[in-house]
Amino acid sequence: MQPLFDGISSDVARIDQEVVELPLLLPRWQAMELEAAASRRGMTTGQMLRRFIGELLAAQPASAGRA
Repeated sequence: MQPLFDGISSDVARIDQEVVELPLLLPRWQAMELEAAASRRGMTTGQMLRRFIGELLAAQPASAGRA
């Protein structure tokens, strides 16, 4: 699988404020459950996904997954 972005140093990647849109295809039932779970937490689906991704990546060493 081809990487989406050219390799950049982890220091730059963590402070970069540029945003990128990532299309996400889910079965309808998953999208509805995700929206309901976010709503129960007082968040939008996007907010919850950004938080989840941020927490997931924060738990990884800065260079994890880079060859």
